[in-house]
Parts: sequence; C-alpha cells; structure tokens
Amino acid sequence: MVRVENDKSILEVGTKGAEITSFKMKDTEIEYMWQGNSEFWAGRNPILFPMVSNTWNKKQIINGKEYFMGNHGLARSAEFEVENVTEYTITMVLKQNEETLKLYPFDFTLRVIYTLCDTKVHIRYQIENHSNETMPFSFGLHPAFNCPLIEGEKFEDYHLEFSNEEVLNGLLGSFSLNNDKRIPCDYSLFESNPTICFEYPQSSSVKLTNGKHGVVVDLVGYRWLAFWTKQNAPFMCIEPWHGHGDYSENDLPFDKREGTINLAPNHHYETAYCIEIY
Repeated sequence: MVRVENDKSILEVGTKGAEITSFKMKDTEIEYMWQGNSEFWAGRNPILFPMVSNTWNKKQIINGKEYFMGNHGLARSAEFEVENVTEYTITMVLKQNEETLKLYPFDFTLRVIYTLCDTKVHIRYQIENHSNETMPFSFGLHPAFNCPLIEGEKFEDYHLEFSNEEVLNGLLGSFSLNNDKRIPCDYSLFESNPTICFEYPQSSSVKLTNGKHGVVVDLVGYRWLAFWTKQNAPFMCIEPWHGHGDYSENDLPFDKREGTINLAPNHHYETAYCIEIY
C-alpha cells in the first residue's frame, strides 16, 4: 500500500489491481471508498482492462483462438509495480507476463497515475501496445463508494445527481431519465434494474450525495455510464466505461465488439477521470 496526503485529504492505493483502497477527508475522517465485504461484494475499485464486463458466452475469440479472462478482464486481480511516488503522486504499472499472456496474447504496458490535489484525485491511464499487431481492448472504471458515508444515515438518504438534466433510456432495464437529474438510492429500483446503464450522458459529472456530503465523479469523454449496487449493500458504484459487456447473444470476435479500441502496434492510448470528495 502506498499513501500520499495533503492538508485536506489522504489517499491510499494498493498494488493489487492498483486500486484506491482509501480516500479520506482529514477534518472529518470520513472514509469514502467501499472497503469490500464478501457478504455483499468483496471487490472495491477495479480497473476494467482489457474488457468491460464479459462476452455473452464468457469466452473471448482473439485471432481465432479462445481465451477466458473472467469478468472485467485481468487488471483487477494483477499485481502492479510501484513505478514512482512523489509528494502528491503515485504511479503504478502492469506489464505483460507469463500469466497475462495466457489470458490476453499481447505485449502491453498499463500505467496508472494518481495525483492528489486538495480533496480531488486525478487519475490517468496510459496503455501502450508493444506487440507487432493491433491490440483490441475495452476499458472502464468501477469505483465503489460507501453509501451511507456516516453511521446513523441510511442508503435511502442519498441520491445520484447529474450535473445536467438528462434524457436517457436504460440499456439493461426499463429505468430512464426524462429531463431529470436525479436517481434515488432505492434498493427496489436496483432490484428491477440490477445495473442501470446509459449511453452518451451529456453531463460532465455525477455525484452521490445526501445534500451534506458526498462524492463527485468526472464523466467527460466516456460514452457509457453505469450504476450498480447489491440488495441491502451499503455501497454505490459509479462506472464510466469505454466499451461494455454483451447485451445479447452473439459470436463476435473480440476486436469487433461495440466500443472496442483497436490500438496499432507501438502506439499508446490515454484516458483519465477524477474523484472529488466533500
């Protein structure tokens, strides 16, 4: 675990999956990041690479050969190396190795750069293709936040709020927004819509809040956005995606799936987002 802090907040990042393991305000000591609990979901804040969700039949066809990565790809369970640490930044890196090549037959580098500024963490992701062929992948984020944030509060005290009014139809259920900004934190809503997923949100950000404190997640540049929790679980996931899992049965090869980024040999790809706490 690597830790950086300033006069307002403390950020901790683990080497497994290069996940944020803790993000706290100094004055309130509120922990914003879900700490994982196998009773509900043992995950915390996985990086989704080189696949968001999964294919319909749980196998990936790459260059005519079958691979089996598991949900959300290989980065979430991989051990990253600490490449650099400064007063306010943490850089972690994952490169192909014997184990990754069994799941994903490409030479790559995935670099994650965390920069802490006041009560906001900026996160950049750099993906490099060192193979001599085009490298297909999708990419996404899956941060889970404590909800409620403070003992004595309830999940239902909170809501999700877009920065703009939105007109959006759910891709994985019946829920939609019609010139509205808010989604209530209501377990019954997620019972009928286990994952609320939208395409092309117009907002620059979305926040999880009860009106007194909360977290803001940047959405700029992401085509898909999902919200996910489990019944009676005290967390909410806010997930910006480049790419998505299969919505219906198909046998498309990995490089032909909607949202796939096909990175040319010796090229790199970069994306970013930020999380702000208050």
